[in-house]
Amino acid sequence: MIDILELISNIEPLDRMAIHEARYHFDNLIKPKGSLAKLEDMVCLYIGATGEADPVKLTYPKKVISLWASEQDKPFLEKMYSGKEPLNFLAEQAKSEVLITELICQKIDSSAESMIDALLTGVDNTEKNIKSNGYQLFSVAVPGRYTLPVEWNDIKKEDPYIILQHFGDVRLAAAVGAILTSSFLRTPVMLDGLASVVAAFLAAKIAPISLEYCIASNITTEEGQEDLIEELGLSAVLRLQISQGQGEGSALAFTLFDGGIKAYKEMETFAQAGVHTEVEEFSILKK
Repeated sequence: MIDILELISNIEPLDRMAIHEARYHFDNLIKPKGSLAKLEDMVCLYIGATGEADPVKLTYPKKVISLWASEQDKPFLEKMYSGKEPLNFLAEQAKSEVLITELICQKIDSSAESMIDALLTGVDNTEKNIKSNGYQLFSVAVPGRYTLPVEWNDIKKEDPYIILQHFGDVRLAAAVGAILTSSFLRTPVMLDGLASVVAAFLAAKIAPISLEYCIASNITTEEGQEDLIEELGLSAVLRLQISQGQGEGSALAFTLFDGGIKAYKEMETFAQAGVHTEVEEFSILKK
């Protein structure tokens, strides 16, 4: 079990040198510089987490979508367990596993101790799952359509544990712990809908460096989600009008992520093709 204070104080930044090497490699592939856009961004973040920029040694990550659920999510869970939810099919296509953690209670009381206990559920489960299963790309999701409190603009200025009290949702608290632990273990986090973006916001309040490990998979139609993504300085990979954040967006972004890895590993560089500089036909700067 990770000590929460040790975890918070020991989240390390991404490897800037590895990211620089990854950018340099992408820029030297036979294509316009930056043409793969957010695919390049995702891969560079992953390389910054792993520290491995060599395209030969770089591996496709083992992926998982971690769902934090409670009694209120029973209809969704029944369909998931029967294999009939869209997420079942999308995750299979993305070569991603799905983990479901059913939390005992729906509400957390107002004490700081209860906030920490709920958060630690996410910490402990995530640590065990990443270490025992070798996950290298971790999505955090909560079933259903999420909403912000009416007084959100005032609440968001508060201490993160106070903010959790306003939501009163153990799933959200667990998601915060999951993001902190993934960052501590240098495992990129794929955010999904509004709940996971709020969790990233709270995790960043607790440990700002944790935000370096976060990727926004998609813009949903949940009110306030896009604004909060922008406030965090993130840019979503997809905009598909998905109405909730229960993993579908992450699964689709995982597929694009693998495409970025494939390009990084398998495309030729100009040097490999016998061309020493970017030629005009490949330049996005061409007028």
